[in-house]
Amino acid sequence: MKGLASAIAGAITLWLMFPVFFDDREEFFEAIKFWLTPDIVNMFKGNYWEDSWAEFKLFVWVACAGGISYGLYHLF
Repeated sequence: MKGLASAIAGAITLWLMFPVFFDDREEFFEAIKFWLTPDIVNMFKGNYWEDSWAEFKLFVWVACAGGISYGLYHLF
């Protein structure tokens, strides 16, 4: 039961935090694209800092949900 509650809390956190980190779905999919593309490729394309910022936002967004899920599972 704790696992299900943690997963639901993580999903709700992802859903509620989405507009905080991403303006629209296009920006989200661009962040996924940057994450899947090697950094060296984006560096030669001149998109290194955009790539780094997009990956950082994606990481923090997922880390927030993971932290909520982990905390709920282990503290309650």
